[in-house]
Amino acid sequence: MLRARGGHRRHRLDRVQPGERSARQPAHWRGRAGVPVLAEETGVKGSPYIAWAKSRLGIRYNLAASGVRPCPAELLEPTLDDFTLGGAYPEGWPPLIARIARRYGVAESQVVLAHGCSMANHLVFAALLEPGDDVLVEQPSYEPLAAVPRYLGAVVRGFSRAPEDGWRLDAERIAAVLTPRTRMVVLSNLHNPTGALTGESELRALGALAAERGIHVLVDEVYLEWLHDDGMPSAARLGAPFIATGSLTKAYGLDWLRAGWVLAPPDVAQRIRRVQDLFSGHIAQPTQRLAAKALDRASRLLAPLQALVGRNRDLVDRFVRAHERLSWVRPVAGAVGFVHLRDGSVDELVERLETRYDTTVAPGRFFGMPTWFRIGFGMDTAVLEEGLVRLAAALAK
Repeated sequence: MLRARGGHRRHRLDRVQPGERSARQPAHWRGRAGVPVLAEETGVKGSPYIAWAKSRLGIRYNLAASGVRPCPAELLEPTLDDFTLGGAYPEGWPPLIARIARRYGVAESQVVLAHGCSMANHLVFAALLEPGDDVLVEQPSYEPLAAVPRYLGAVVRGFSRAPEDGWRLDAERIAAVLTPRTRMVVLSNLHNPTGALTGESELRALGALAAERGIHVLVDEVYLEWLHDDGMPSAARLGAPFIATGSLTKAYGLDWLRAGWVLAPPDVAQRIRRVQDLFSGHIAQPTQRLAAKALDRASRLLAPLQALVGRNRDLVDRFVRAHERLSWVRPVAGAVGFVHLRDGSVDELVERLETRYDTTVAPGRFFGMPTWFRIGFGMDTAVLEEGLVRLAAALAK
């Protein structure tokens, strides 16, 4: 049963005026001798995916969202002292740095604060890459992980993670596409867009390969927070060559805080701090103090969200299994999954969802796989349920 905008039941879907059409097709994969190169976008510099996502924030049933519902500020118990605008902390507020180091099992000298995980990734790329360097990025991938190195003049190549293998990270596949100019391997854990987990044994195999070749490994761990209390360690604890990034954005619903960090070997961390000087002198003191409070309350904040996301993941799993045109590898954890549309066009499905049903999902073309779409399930269950009803109606058309 569908609900009208006023909340009463009705049998016909509300229609909305056609909105903005999806952004132009992003980069595609091309290459020679078995080494795929992510082709460069033409036109304005930037991220087509991020621009698309921002333009969809007004959609009522936004199943493209990749985080959880916003965290109410009162749960952090803010005080007037948290909004002090002074303080001589050029490398960051020491109590926050200490909390991050303690939570992730690294030395305080390894922690660099940043404006969210996206800027943390940007700082790593800017500090360690030179124009012409090769960077290997997982495929499918979160588009900015390829867009920023390319913006900095690197050559972005891909290594595949396959659904038939459960999206597993395979060090042998990575070794097969390394080049003499490879300087960095980039992945996400949990994997964005699939929610697959890369375990410690796979990371150690990759680390041994990277150490032998003298290259860095960047692991975006913004979704790994879901498994922290289950004992899943940060890749930064495995030592060089690993660099990890994270933030309070996705698991805590604290996107508005823009609190992120880099965990790196001390010498690499110092290089990243000096690059940070080019972008900002410091992180706002209210952000740092409220971030410290969030980490102090981590288990209390995450527990209800983990329960919500677990129930919602089951709901999406039942939905996918009930539709013959759809399939996925059920995510291990986190608030996103990657769904395959066996026939038809994902872009046409998304356009139909947006223009007729006030609903959207993230087109797989932004992740390098145009017959797939990413679905988020971190929102309130009632919103997800109604969004799935509308997705079912669009599929039936």
